[in-house]
Amino acid sequence: MKAIDIGAYFLIYDFIIGVLVMLSSEKLGGYAGCLNKSHRKTIARLTQVSAFAFGACVAVLCSGIYIVFYTLRLGI
Repeated sequence: MKAIDIGAYFLIYDFIIGVLVMLSSEKLGGYAGCLNKSHRKTIARLTQVSAFAFGACVAVLCSGIYIVFYTLRLGI
């Protein structure tokens, strides 16, 4: 029976969530702009940039950790 690596599944799921947050950052900015009508454009722009940056950081961090531990497991 093969051992299941649950940590790898968590990293892959976090990578997918990070990419999805990156892709939906424009939509999240639009929703955040609807909450405050007086500063709509500023809030939408800041939310869009911060959501994209957060998603990118999560995706890069998770993919880097996965690649490092995968190469360590292979013994390269």
